[in-house]
Amino acid sequence: MNRVTRENACLASRLTVVPAVRIQRSGASMSLAPIPPQVPRKDPAQAHVAVFNVPQHGHVFPTLAVVEELVARGYRVSCAVTEEFEACVKDAGGTPVLYRAPSVEGSEAPEDLASGVTQAVTVSVESLPALASHFEGDRPDIVLYDVYAWAGPLLAERWQVPVVQLSPTHVPYEGIVQDLFGLPDISRIPGFPTLAHALDQAGLTTTVHALTLAPSRVIAFLPRSFQRSPETVTAGQCHFVGPALSARTFQGSWRRPQCGRKVVYISLGSQFTRRPDFYRACIQAFAGSDWHAVMTVGAGVSLSELGELPEHFEVHRSVPQLDVLRAASVFVTHGGMGSVMESLTYAVPMVGVPQMAEQRINVDQIERLGLGRHLPREQVDAQTLRQAVEEVAASTAIARALAQMGPALREAGGASAAADVVEETLLSARVANA
Repeated sequence: MNRVTRENACLASRLTVVPAVRIQRSGASMSLAPIPPQVPRKDPAQAHVAVFNVPQHGHVFPTLAVVEELVARGYRVSCAVTEEFEACVKDAGGTPVLYRAPSVEGSEAPEDLASGVTQAVTVSVESLPALASHFEGDRPDIVLYDVYAWAGPLLAERWQVPVVQLSPTHVPYEGIVQDLFGLPDISRIPGFPTLAHALDQAGLTTTVHALTLAPSRVIAFLPRSFQRSPETVTAGQCHFVGPALSARTFQGSWRRPQCGRKVVYISLGSQFTRRPDFYRACIQAFAGSDWHAVMTVGAGVSLSELGELPEHFEVHRSVPQLDVLRAASVFVTHGGMGSVMESLTYAVPMVGVPQMAEQRINVDQIERLGLGRHLPREQVDAQTLRQAVEEVAASTAIARALAQMGPALREAGGASAAADVVEETLLSARVANA
């Protein structure tokens, strides 16, 4: 029997900065190779970048490669994160600026996105005093902020510095409010009166609608070809840089077993992981098969709930996902944008089992573009899951669509293109203020 568990923990400290990575394509897949450190373009004391984020892996991880790239170019980068991500930021060469986020022990993120956004509003507003105090004597030259980290633009207005949104998901498009929230107008989100009040208190003339649905400048961590309704995007300037992947050595390593079997990787990401029935269905689906299965279950599921594991079946709390995707023939995924982009990077066909609205939109795009198939979670059992995996693994049409997506990913530019946007924004601001 093979029962393996592995905790995902960031290293407490690091002596050298992990270099940025360049995506290289070989055959039907891509690999990561270190980029030689660049000669710094700026004196770090002359250019200070502040990155504001929310405490979620799918939001922090895409920014790590950008932090690495900016540091390699000579910028000083401060990252507002919670303690959970402190060592990850240090690993990327940034300086963590910690804030507290309210949490309920043992709780899981709400599937209702309006409730989740309301929580993000609370985190942003409550973190403002501490973050403002930290940066008061060391104001940044530019602010980069996650789509839900509104402390960023609020403080940027106070400091009168340029601001760029970092989007790890679809950029606002016509119909996004109905698709994600099931609401007729974004102002119906319960937390948005609080955000509107914070904007008013900060003296911003912008509205909640403009801030959330029409940001002036966006760096999106997906290619334009994957964006939902790209012709209706409402941002002022949108730079689709595609996946920005860092080496993430803080996650440890995973090696493909020497059994010669195809690998199926199963993960519901980091938020919606308390699904023991789903995990048991996966175990049943691949017991006695020709597959080697690698499955993550998060911290909230007791391994005793899963029963005995068959041969060639690994169960982990978490894994270094990029390592597993390099070896995988199929990815059974919740459909988070970060996981989708990483799967596309390695040309791995997907079976999407989304757990909430945003993930359903992503999986819908996967199916529309022929990159895999959607298996609604209420239809998952051992038979339907095994059948879906076998179908996408054998599909020449899906393999062809994945191969065609490769050039779009390469041309988007990743972390390097994102850093270029930051530099151009800084230069424009300096010219305007000269």
